[in-house]
Amino acid sequence: MIRPESIKGAVLDGIPALGDSLRRFRAAHGDVPLVMWKSDVSQAYRRMPVSPYWQIRQVVTIGSDRHVDRCNLFGGRGSLRVFSAFNALVSWIAATKFGVDFKHNYVDDDYGFALHRDVEWYQPYGKYLPTPQVRLLLCWDELGIPHEPAKQLAGPVLPVIGFLVDPNRMTVSLPEEGKQKLIQALDDFCDPASGGRRRSLATFQAFAGYANWAFNVYPLLKPALSCMYDKMNGKSNRHAGIYVNAAITRDLKWMRQHVSRSDGVHILAANAWSPADLVQGDLGDELALTDASGHGLGVYLPWLRMGFHCDLPTDAPAGTIFFFEALAVCAAIHQVRVWKKVGRSVHRLAVLSDNTNTVAIFNSLRATPPYNPILKSAVDVMIECNLDVRVEHIPGIQNVVADALSRGKLQLARELVPGIDLLPLVPPRDALGASPQ
Repeated sequence: MIRPESIKGAVLDGIPALGDSLRRFRAAHGDVPLVMWKSDVSQAYRRMPVSPYWQIRQVVTIGSDRHVDRCNLFGGRGSLRVFSAFNALVSWIAATKFGVDFKHNYVDDDYGFALHRDVEWYQPYGKYLPTPQVRLLLCWDELGIPHEPAKQLAGPVLPVIGFLVDPNRMTVSLPEEGKQKLIQALDDFCDPASGGRRRSLATFQAFAGYANWAFNVYPLLKPALSCMYDKMNGKSNRHAGIYVNAAITRDLKWMRQHVSRSDGVHILAANAWSPADLVQGDLGDELALTDASGHGLGVYLPWLRMGFHCDLPTDAPAGTIFFFEALAVCAAIHQVRVWKKVGRSVHRLAVLSDNTNTVAIFNSLRATPPYNPILKSAVDVMIECNLDVRVEHIPGIQNVVADALSRGKLQLARELVPGIDLLPLVPPRDALGASPQ
């Protein structure tokens, strides 16, 4: 009875937000010992009263007696937004009035980290706890927010929203049980015997939410939901059936394959760099500039003085220049796989493109189905080669060498970069929609 658009906007702090805080803390304080802490409001949703106009919709009949439930219900469509509105205010009070730094929130879980030696005595529980946690509990006490000792946790490694967080190793991992549960969910959604070829919109939405939770430790696997989101787009009847087509099944099996091979460990420190941090001459770093034109594709590696070029593929599934700009970036990433085969390991690759749409899909790892094979192909290489990639924008006026290569103006490329080695470029076939070899 509540329209979905009426309750959109509740933002939860997942692992990426925690990772950003940890990286900023480490940059300022170095490799000091840390502990995680987590606090939980007792019966969080039920502490919120709802409007009398809504209470009449929560009448419970037991025998001949009728009871009015005056509290927010767990599982209601608007329940999260109701509690989040309240808890956002509490979080502001905790930060500005009680000095609780680096606190994050996921539904009713408040969590953060502190120096190992930074503890205070919390009299109601009769024990020492991390200082930010004590300050939060004191805030709750003053506001009259109930909490229970069993749900106030602290330690060097702590479960947070279903993941094990180790702030000293800067890792977040999915326990084996959680990994197997995720694999089973992927299998069940793809198997018609477990629910038929058609699933309700509600089932699609629930599965997408579960997969997005898993992206906290598998952030590179976001392309797995492209076709699923495309199928859900524009639909509002939560009970109407949606066909689980071959494209959805193919993407989810791609995700399953990577999850089953992964150790389930995500390195939080790996994201703390930009293209400006790369070092020319460092064997682990590389830089590429890419471009596409109506004639062909170009990839320029300035540090190696190498240029790659080819005509536009004739069997591309999309005819817009955006597709080929993205394909050029994917081809540059695939070059790392070639280097790996000859014994050269590159761990960080910065790719500069003058197409803003291309930069956007590689930064978000989200694209519409025609472009999704490009992202999946790039992710395959990034996982196989343990490669960290940044794609950023470069003004077209500064991308002259890659532009010349894409237009087949090889003599101009030689004039711009004397001594450049020019080589043929082979776009990855799976990025064009072909089955991977």
